[in-house]
Order: sequence, then C-alpha cells, then structure tokens
Amino acid sequence: MARRSGRVRAVLRRVPLACLLLLLAGTLTASARLYTRRVQESTRANVTASSVLPAAYGEEAPLPARFSAELTYTSLDAPGSGEASTSVTWDDSWFTGDEHVYNHELARASSVLAALAYSESGYYQSGSNQPAYMEEALAQLGFDEVCTDSYRFRSEVLDEVLNLVTDDADGVAYTIARKRLALSGGDGQEGSPRDVILVSIRGSYGSEWLSNLDLATDETSDHGGYCRAAREICGEVAAWADESAGDGAEVSVLLVGHSRGGAIANLAAAEIDDCRAGTVTSSVAGADSLAGIDRVYAYTFASPATTLNAQAHDARYANIFNIANPSDIMPYLPLRTWGYERYGIDKALPAVDAEGFDELRTAMERLYEQSVGVACGADPSDKHVVDAVLTDVAQGIGSVEELVTPRGACAVFASVAARVDPVRMLYSHYPSTYIAWMNAIDEDDLTESGAV
Repeated sequence: MARRSGRVRAVLRRVPLACLLLLLAGTLTASARLYTRRVQESTRANVTASSVLPAAYGEEAPLPARFSAELTYTSLDAPGSGEASTSVTWDDSWFTGDEHVYNHELARASSVLAALAYSESGYYQSGSNQPAYMEEALAQLGFDEVCTDSYRFRSEVLDEVLNLVTDDADGVAYTIARKRLALSGGDGQEGSPRDVILVSIRGSYGSEWLSNLDLATDETSDHGGYCRAAREICGEVAAWADESAGDGAEVSVLLVGHSRGGAIANLAAAEIDDCRAGTVTSSVAGADSLAGIDRVYAYTFASPATTLNAQAHDARYANIFNIANPSDIMPYLPLRTWGYERYGIDKALPAVDAEGFDELRTAMERLYEQSVGVACGADPSDKHVVDAVLTDVAQGIGSVEELVTPRGACAVFASVAARVDPVRMLYSHYPSTYIAWMNAIDEDDLTESGAV
C-alpha cells in the first residue's frame, strides 16, 4: 500500500510539469503554424487555387445590354445550405449615365453585389466545398475578368489569429472585376469601347471588426481603421484602369460594400473623386491613373461614418450614395455630434413612423421570405431603441476622446445593456434585410438625410 501511495504521489508531482510541457508544446506548435502562414502569405505559396469563372462562360451567346438574372448569395439566417437568391436587373447603359444622379435599379443590384462579398469567404477556407458565389454571379452578369485573390490569407480562422498577433486587422477582402460593355453609338453603330470595373468589398470579418474601433484619423481626417484598406483598393483600381486605358477603353468604376465594406467603399470613392478633381494631392500609388477615370458610381449600405472632413458633402462627392436602415445602429456610429460624416449623399430606408410604412414593411417581409426562406427577424421599431441609445451616448460623451476613457466606455456599455437586444438588432443590419427593403421600395420611398 505504501509503495502504491508513493507511486501515486510521484505521478501527481509530475502533473504540473506535464501540463507545462503540453502548454509549451501547444504554444510552439501554434507559433510554428502562425509563422508558416505568415511566410506563405509573404511568398504567396501553398494557397487555395484562385477561383475562376464557370467553364460554361464564354460558350453562350453574348448577353444583351439590359437583362435580368437570378443571383445566389448566402445569408446568416437562411436555413439548410445558407443560400438565398434574388432577381437582379442589369443594364450596361447605367455606366454611361450621370454618376451624380441616384439610380435605384443600380442601387438594388449593388445591394446584392455587396452581400456576395461575404459569400465568397467560404470558398477560400481549407476543406470547404462552398462554391465561388461571386464568380458565378459575375459570370451571369457578363464579367469575364474577376479577381478575388485578396480573400487568400483573409478568410481562415488562422489568418484572423495571425492578424491579432501582427496587429494587422485593417486589411480587407474584396472582388475586383471587369466587363467590356455592350454599347452602341447613337446611330446604332458600335461606340467607343468602355469598361466597367467593379469593386465589391467585404464587411467586418473576424478580427477585422477591431478596425471599426480605430478612430484615430489620418492626415485627411478620415477614419483610421478604414484608410489602409481604401488605399489598397485605390491602388488596384488604378492598375486595372491603366490596363483598360491601354486597350483604348474609357473607364467607369462601380464601388459597393455593406457595413465596414461600405465605409471602405465610401473612402475609396472619395479618394478617386479627389484625384479626378485635381484639388487634393493623393498619397495613393497610381493617383494619375485614378484621375483619368471619367465616371465613378458608389453605393454603400449600412456604412458607419467615415470622416471628420468638413467638406464631406461637397458637390464632387455627389456620386456617392449611402443607404441606411433607421433601425440599424451601425450607420449612426461614430456620432455626428462628434463631427463624423460620410462622404456623399445619405439616404434612409423607410422608418417605422413614416406614412404608408405598414404597406411597405409587408412587401419587404414578403420579399425577404421569398429570398431567404424564413421570416424576416428585423424589428423596425428598434429605431426608437437606436434613438434612445444615441441620445444617452451623446449626452454623456461629448467627443471621441471622452469615449476612450473608462468613464466613456462604462457610459456606452450601461446604455446599450439597458436598452439593446443585440441579437434582434442585428437583423436590421443584415445585408439580406437591406436587399429586401431595396426591392420593396421605389426611389421616392427613400429619404435624403444628413442624420443617417
């Protein structure tokens, strides 16, 4: 018995050492995986094969200038495979029209393209059999050059952990694509060639969400958490615009995004507008190429505020349209009382107190269920909750500087905890909710607003 007890004590004495060794081994293994992933990212080695357009594309008859297509994307609350779908109208002639005139059909299509930016992430995860939703959708719309390489190293859980370790949460995944437009001159003959370059930007994903909290502004007074990503995108657009110009084509650019993706699209569009205006010296590589782009269309959805620039609503930014749901708290942040705005023109979806709202809501919910396969969980009366929280925060915190103090953080937490059901309120923020609203309403149902 004594010998047995001695052996037990000896084993127990080794337990702490064994745990320490296991912890050390796990740490070394994790560090090795992170290091290997970092090397792969730097060398672009051992990565998922780049997604490509479906093989059938190009074997079919050319698409007409105007047509409709049923596009499939993913939604967080869609049952089964998580797929949702909606019909989209596409018209090549949009991209020769006045960029400063709001186009509701283009906005509807843009809301779906913004949702597809999230759907693409699964394709780049190891072992996933999820299709390349973005490529399939763009093939249906006639795009024959599509690049989603930015999703590499920005879609795996390991990548999100690495971002935390390297303090690199300001990156973003996006699709850039090109289509030669099917246009003709006024006499029915073929006109000058024109390319539309599409950029669809993914919203907050994993550790990227932390960049929303980086309120330090750069030299242009823009939101620090979005600037790096916007400049990366501008550099890519410049390179693609150079290629189109070298091929003798005029260039139209369409920028779309939801949530953080919308904020980045907002800043990227403003940067291109500045280059085209020639009034601001840009630090973006390829600024001269951006200056040569003759039309830029930008449609954002649920975008947070992006800048402290007092000229954010100048006429040169009137080609940027920001669409917000009044019951979605994200577009109100950071607060206007702290000086924050979005570049361009803000438009609000119907609010719960608006005349004729019940009829519009019924249409939206019907379209949502047809598209997603479940009833819409968004509650438009959350607008009153949003208003109450914003009033509390504005009264208690007078500036961004106060926000980052312990007192400011506690004030925000107390107000949100007392009033907000975060799960329910998320439904008002979903891309699928925005899509259903956009399909349910006409342009006249939107309210131009400086508050949202």
